[in-house]
Amino acid sequence: MQELNDLRGELPGHGLTYLAEIPYVYHCHHFNLFHDQCIEDALGEDAAIELKVHAAQDAFRDLLSSLCKATGATTPAARIELATSVFKFMGQGKLNILCDASGGEARGDFLHYSFAWMEKYGAKVKRLDPTDAVAAGYAAAAVEVAYSLSPGALTAVETGCFAMREPSCSFRLSVREPLGAPVPMRRSLQALNVGKDVTGQDGDRIAKITAGLREFLRGVAGDERGLIQAFNVFVTMHSPTYYNRTAYETLHRLEESGSPAVAAAEALFGESGHVCVFNTFGNLLLSPEWEALVGPLSGEVEDTVSFCCAIARALGFGNWVIGELIPGERLVLQASATYEAPFYLARYGQSEKP
Repeated sequence: MQELNDLRGELPGHGLTYLAEIPYVYHCHHFNLFHDQCIEDALGEDAAIELKVHAAQDAFRDLLSSLCKATGATTPAARIELATSVFKFMGQGKLNILCDASGGEARGDFLHYSFAWMEKYGAKVKRLDPTDAVAAGYAAAAVEVAYSLSPGALTAVETGCFAMREPSCSFRLSVREPLGAPVPMRRSLQALNVGKDVTGQDGDRIAKITAGLREFLRGVAGDERGLIQAFNVFVTMHSPTYYNRTAYETLHRLEESGSPAVAAAEALFGESGHVCVFNTFGNLLLSPEWEALVGPLSGEVEDTVSFCCAIARALGFGNWVIGELIPGERLVLQASATYEAPFYLARYGQSEKP
C-alpha cells in the first residue's frame, strides 16, 4: 500500500486528486448504485451495460498503464498481479484474472457493486441483470495493459453475478476489433481546464481539517475481502472519468434522440450527489474518527458547512470554499474546479448549460 500511496498527488489549489497522475475520487456505494441505476433507467439495460463496461475499460486502462510505468511492472504476470492488488486496494473487491492475449475468464468475489447491491436491496428486490460493469471493464483493461494490446481490443461480459444470487461473479473476455480510446485524462490535461483559485470564509480551518482527512485516507484500503467498509458505508477509490463519461454520454444520447427524459435524467444524476453527501458526509461527521480528528459536533450551521467543504476537498471533489453563508437564508459554495468541469472541457469543449 505504501508504494501506491507514494504515487498520490493533487492539483494544488483545486482539490483534485491523482494516483500516478490519473484522477481519482472517493465515493460510497449509495452514490455508485444510484449513479449506475440512472444510466440503466435512461438507456435500458443492454445499452447501459455496454456504456459502463467501455467507460470503465478506458478509464482503468489509463490508470493501470500509468501505474505499470511508475512501478516498473513489465511482464504480463507482474502487470496482472499489480492490477488485482490495485483493485483490492481501491475497495472494489477481489478479482482473479485468468487470461492471456486472446482472452479467457475472470472471477470476482466481494465485488463492490454486487455485494453492496445485495446488502442494500437483496432482501427486498430480485435483480435480473448483472451489476458489475466496472469490474468487467477493469478486467478487460488489465489484460490489455498486461499484454500491450490495442485499446479496446477485448470485450468483457459478466456471465454470473452475486447480485443475481450466484455464489460469485464470473466474466468472459474475448478479442474484438480494437475500438481505440480517447486521450487519457491526466493531471496535466486537467490543469489546462480549471478556473482561477478562489478563497472564502473559514479558509484556514477548512484547509487544516482537509490535510488531516487526507492523511487519514492514506491509511484506508480494501480489507481481506477487498472492500472498504467504514462510516456505515462501503467506500471506493474510483475513477471520476468513469462517472463523468457515463453521465454525460447518457445525457448526450437522450438529447440526440430528442427524448423528453433529459430533464429527469439530469435531476436524477444530481440526486445521486445528494445521496452521497447525506450518507457519506453525514456518517463521517457522526463517526468516532471525526471526533478524534476534529472534535464533537457543535450543531452550528457554520461549522457543518465548513466541515462538508473539508470532506469534499479530501475526497477529491474540488476545492470547495464558502462564498457566502447566512444561516437559514443563503449559502453560496464556490470552486475553481469540480471533478466534472475539467473532464467536460477537455472531452467535449465548452458547454451551453451548467
